[in-house]
Order: sequence, then C-alpha cells, then structure tokens
Amino acid sequence: MMVRHPTTLTCQEVVELVTELFDDAMPPEDRVRIEQHLLVCPPCTLHVRQVEDTVRLARELPAAVASPQMLDVFRRWKPR
Repeated sequence: MMVRHPTTLTCQEVVELVTELFDDAMPPEDRVRIEQHLLVCPPCTLHVRQVEDTVRLARELPAAVASPQMLDVFRRWKPR
C-alpha cells in the first residue's frame, strides 16, 4: 500500500501498515510519513506501542509456546 502525504494519512492507514513498519518492509519516505502522523496522533502512537510490545513479548516466548509458524502468521496479520 502506498502512503499518501502526511496531512492525509489516516489512522486506518497507520493500522494497516503497522506490520510493515516493524518488518522494515516499506520505503523510507513512507516510514517518515507514518512517524510524522504518530507525532500528532496519540491513539495511533499507543496502538503502535502496543503492537510493538506484543511482537517483542511473542518473540520472548519459549519455542514450545510460540512456534516460528505462529509468529509468522502474527507478523503477516492485517486488519480487515
């Protein structure tokens, strides 16, 4: 998904792009636009922090609890 100018970036777009943000799977200019949105949007900032914490905690789970396949599915999950 291509991100538009920061003034038109919606919260929905941030939510849809959050996994790409953590996977370093987006162009640097799109990352900057998301970071600019986060500077002025506390709800999105909270959402991104919560997703980041969830990913970090999932990576810390023992292999018996969190298989690589499960983590891969989580990373690729996108809201509808």
